[in-house]
Amino acid sequence: MEKVRDFLSDKSEKNQLKKALYKYIHRKRRISKAELLKEFHVPNTTMTRMLAELTDRGLIRQAGFGHPTGGRPPVLYEIVSDAAYVIGIEIARTDVRVMLLNLNYEVIGNDRFSFMKQHTPQVTIEKINDMIGALMERYQIPSLLGIGIGAVGPIDRENGVILNPESFPAEGWRDVPIGEILHKRFSVPVILNNGANTAAVAEYYARNDHEENILYCISGYGIRCGYIQEGRLFNQKQGDATSYEHIVVEADGRDCTCGSKGCLKTYVSFGAMLNRLDSLGIPSTIDDLLNSKESSVREIIMESANYYGIGIANMIHILHPDTVILHGKLIYHDSEYYQEVVQSVNKHICARNHPITIRKGVLGEKATSIGAAIQVFEHFFE
Repeated sequence: MEKVRDFLSDKSEKNQLKKALYKYIHRKRRISKAELLKEFHVPNTTMTRMLAELTDRGLIRQAGFGHPTGGRPPVLYEIVSDAAYVIGIEIARTDVRVMLLNLNYEVIGNDRFSFMKQHTPQVTIEKINDMIGALMERYQIPSLLGIGIGAVGPIDRENGVILNPESFPAEGWRDVPIGEILHKRFSVPVILNNGANTAAVAEYYARNDHEENILYCISGYGIRCGYIQEGRLFNQKQGDATSYEHIVVEADGRDCTCGSKGCLKTYVSFGAMLNRLDSLGIPSTIDDLLNSKESSVREIIMESANYYGIGIANMIHILHPDTVILHGKLIYHDSEYYQEVVQSVNKHICARNHPITIRKGVLGEKATSIGAAIQVFEHFFE
């Protein structure tokens, strides 16, 4: 573990090429020396020496043979995935998830608990500490490479502080230095980002290289979005991925908590739909939204889907993504809702836009935690 951390923490000029080589092997999963020579343009002897050094340090290993191209089949190299482990944490409005991953971002173990009124920062962080410790003990992990957190914003990424998340069930979540607290407990880097951003990162790595511009949208209690442009995460200054929910979709529309009118949130969030049903004398719950077949409930849900599509279309016109990924309970649970959102997007985007793929997330509820862990590894190369 320490070997990997020492190698990745070494920012000396001498080590930069080897780190770049290691990262490239990591991204490609398995690759031959010939392919690496094409990418790095160094002498064959230099490449041989670097591969031998990384192998001797236990960072990479030979991984079988590739297809021959006229001679012997080429030796393939891969990173040693169990040379180090990372923790990915999601702090959402409804639950907290902790995952242990190896360096190939494969989930080794995980745990979670529902986020309730009693989960103040102190209680929550103590439970997270216990869960990390239990995972490390269960899988005999002596130490960690780092801890990543994807949380509801706004946050202060640079200082690892959760500032003032909206609609948390428990009190006290203001200016919580969670990064500092976990760093003191485990003595490893702690990387905090907004959960929508970390989920976007996870979905990007889960697919392939050509999906360079990704807009990731989470809908539920609020609307949160993350955006990756040309493979790089677009971080807003205050880590507030909920700012997207204040795109205006109807001029002089419904009152919003931000003081404006007609914001996307007031038409698409669970609260907006429940308020709409309540105003019609139809008291409902989130379970009703997910399962009810009543025509009045379905009408409100489909209206919400239409407005959601309008909001996403506005984002597309500004950000120009290649792919839009949709995540949320209704997206996965209600196929009619999902199809209505997609149709509304296509109806309201400009025909001159380049072709856009709209799809559901492939990682589901694991995305935020996995992406948080990925950011731990990535931060060593910044």
